[in-house]
Amino acid sequence: MLFGIMFFLISCGTTNRIVEIKDSFKEIKGIKLLQKPQAVSSEKTGSFGAHRYYNLKVSYLFQQLKKGQTIVIAEFQMTTRVSTDELDSILFFDLDHEKVKLISTENNSYQLMKREFIVPENLWVSIVHSQEIFYRLYVGKEGVDVKLNASEISKVKEFFQRAIQQRDADRPPVPEGQKKW
Repeated sequence: MLFGIMFFLISCGTTNRIVEIKDSFKEIKGIKLLQKPQAVSSEKTGSFGAHRYYNLKVSYLFQQLKKGQTIVIAEFQMTTRVSTDELDSILFFDLDHEKVKLISTENNSYQLMKREFIVPENLWVSIVHSQEIFYRLYVGKEGVDVKLNASEISKVKEFFQRAIQQRDADRPPVPEGQKKW
């Protein structure tokens, strides 16, 4: 029992925490955030007309490559019962009730329910200033809603703020009159 409690505490300790990444072999530096938000079917598909819950992991990865290029990838990995449906390649961000549609990069692995989405740089500041963050994924035709709690939203906002700061560290400053935020 003590081993089970320790395993639970260790496995939970790595979620909702931002970790620095420095890979001298690939010449990449950046940050990573792993979360396990609650994912619920938008339809009453469970037993007795209840909503079905999904086991979901979201991994945000900011990479600053050698040539000064930056990228943020949001990877969604879902565990479900065996099914012929797969995770759809469309993700909807709802940032304070403004909907944004992202299309996944190709994923050749059909054994995992996993998709990677590149988050465009023009959304980073919007995410930092959002009060609510909500995702809509699809498994086949079934919608899966993911609403981040206050702690998860805070970490996502911190992650994107740090990504912006790291990206801008090597760029000339924007004149004061031209800043949006």
